[in-house]
Amino acid sequence: MDLQPKSREGILSTTTFPGLIYSVLNQKETGILTLTGETIEKSVFIQAGRPVFATSNDRDDRLGQIFFKSGVVSLEGLLTGLDRSLKEKKRLGRTLVEMGLVQPHDLVDAVLTQVRNIVCSLFLWTRGRYRYVPGTLPSDEVITLKLSAGDIILEGIRRIESWDRIWEAVGNLEVEYRTADGIKDLGQDLKLSLEEWTLLSHCERPIALRELCRVSDMKDFDICRLLWALLTLGIVNRVSPRP
Repeated sequence: MDLQPKSREGILSTTTFPGLIYSVLNQKETGILTLTGETIEKSVFIQAGRPVFATSNDRDDRLGQIFFKSGVVSLEGLLTGLDRSLKEKKRLGRTLVEMGLVQPHDLVDAVLTQVRNIVCSLFLWTRGRYRYVPGTLPSDEVITLKLSAGDIILEGIRRIESWDRIWEAVGNLEVEYRTADGIKDLGQDLKLSLEEWTLLSHCERPIALRELCRVSDMKDFDICRLLWALLTLGIVNRVSPRP
């Protein structure tokens, strides 16, 4: 029997990205998940079920823009660093550190932000192709970041503003939700607000979406978006409405 992990590929329009990435992370495998649009390609590097790095050919995802937009590096410094990194064939981050424009800890923070932004931007994709290839990751990355799978999915779905997508994921006022078995293990890594934990506590018994919206202090929009994330993570389940 062949128990080796297999490559997967398909069309994103028939698969939501939140469900796709969770299905990959949940296998605790190591590999690369790549999404391709018309001109943009982004890859998420996964190690033992955790996103550790990400790459993108989108100019808006470049590390230099993070330093520039945050005011850490001036426009002149950024352009000088870019020119020097190209001439010396070094990564921009390393070049900026060598120039004394950023500190090593600033570089780590910026890469973390870059990786989060690349991964979370994929939650906004509704079209494109995906391919997951399991296997050993390249070893030339100086910085690898062990991000929480649960927090990445929560943050990614929180960035989705499309009500049509959210309503499609949860959409029925009479559908009841209930926390899954083993909730303590499932939710131990999640960073939820007090309001969100309170909402989750209401799901200890089957409760309809209509009732959740009535008893929670959260906005109905945020309730529905959070439920989508909790459903994706398997922290809550849909149950049949009581007759």
